[in-house]
Amino acid sequence: MARSTKTFEPSPERRYRTEPAAARLAVLLKAAIGKRGFAAAEIVTHWPLIVGERLAGFTLPERLKADRGGMLGGILEVRVDGPLALEVQHLEPQIIDKVNAYCGFRAVNRLKLLRGHVPAPKAPRRPLPDLPAAEKAVIDREVATIEDQDLRRALADLARAMRARAAADGEP
Repeated sequence: MARSTKTFEPSPERRYRTEPAAARLAVLLKAAIGKRGFAAAEIVTHWPLIVGERLAGFTLPERLKADRGGMLGGILEVRVDGPLALEVQHLEPQIIDKVNAYCGFRAVNRLKLLRGHVPAPKAPRRPLPDLPAAEKAVIDREVATIEDQDLRRALADLARAMRARAAADGEP
């Protein structure tokens, strides 16, 4: 039997709807992160949860390499922002303990610090302001001719979000 060339088969409950990318993040990143030496993508995706928000602000896990001759534990390469490497070096035992506790086994024996720029975490978006009732009525009239109820609702929500974002940014 010939193998399918499809790489993704949507589940029946998701077939005709979009799904947030975050819901599939672990599946999507598994191959890419596996090449970098991470057995579990959660080390990267949950780094702020593992080491804390303050420490995650200037550190970033790069790769987990197997230690020579060792079956358990490896070397976790962590990119550190400039002069803060000394502080991270002093916190190395606590960081190793936190990573191992999160993984549930001795995944890391030691850290290797790499100096480099760590991108600042993105600030959460502020909530959108409410639209006036007149704006909502105009949007409802514009989409009223669409027969498909789900499409009409989706387009109305999109229009409301776009106009609220424009109002929040100060555009007319």
